[in-house]
Amino acid sequence: MEYILKFASVIMVASIKYFWATPYSFGLSLTIWETLLFIQAGGILGFLFYYYFFGFLFKEIKLLWPIVYSFTPVLFKVRFEMWLIRHRLKRNNSRKFTHRNKIIVKMRQRFGIWGIVILSPVILSIPVGALLGNKYFKHNHHFIPYMILSIVIWGVVSVTLFGTFMHP
Repeated sequence: MEYILKFASVIMVASIKYFWATPYSFGLSLTIWETLLFIQAGGILGFLFYYYFFGFLFKEIKLLWPIVYSFTPVLFKVRFEMWLIRHRLKRNNSRKFTHRNKIIVKMRQRFGIWGIVILSPVILSIPVGALLGNKYFKHNHHFIPYMILSIVIWGVVSVTLFGTFMHP
């Protein structure tokens, strides 16, 4: 039972923050092959889950918003409208491009699909990469295979690097 919990926890960590799953797995004293297998499985399954979940969420929010709004009590509607007016005023008076927005726009323009594919498992995290991929590249049929390939390559690289220094 303890062995199954180790594997499940490594898969869960790999599906959220992929790069830190390897030291976590070595900390649980798993072998190199077990580590490689379970971080790959966790990364790929986590990416596919988040990618399709965000696609479903984007689609359903657009469809369900008018229905939910029609059943909302009047008091909440009034408060929401007041908040919306304040938010629009604040948005119109604020800066259009923040530092974070500039970085995201530059990354998308300069690197495009390859920037998200390469940086997502290591720096951004699997859920953020799936969100950005679904938002910007859902009509590009190569995004999912490229992302899976990136997860596999980064898994081998991380097991090699961390295995050299951490694993006996």
